[in-house]
Amino acid sequence: MNHTPIPPNLLNDAYNRIGGLPFKHRGIMINRELIKATMEILNAESNKSLPQNHRNVVWENTPDGLDKRIKESLNTDQRRANIISDVLEEAGIVEIIQVINPKTGRTVKGTKLLQEWTW
Repeated sequence: MNHTPIPPNLLNDAYNRIGGLPFKHRGIMINRELIKATMEILNAESNKSLPQNHRNVVWENTPDGLDKRIKESLNTDQRRANIISDVLEEAGIVEIIQVINPKTGRTVKGTKLLQEWTW
């Protein structure tokens, strides 16, 4: 998927807000690449949000959502969406929301990029 690159000043503000990069959180390395990819993926959505749909499986078996798109963007099979979402929420960059999974109609955990962090 093609994303509009995040402006460098906004990205640096996010890095500074999170601080201490890189670091490990709940077994996942939180680094600049993961933060940048997550913010760009969310910003590319018209409503700036996606279901997390995190699964600890290869990306081909992961339902569409933030986790699958991070896996595709970073070429990894490691589950990350819920963990990076929690880190970004603590920094005031995203909020954790409830969204409807379009395939199942069920309410699931989602991540929404806050307005002041969109471009």
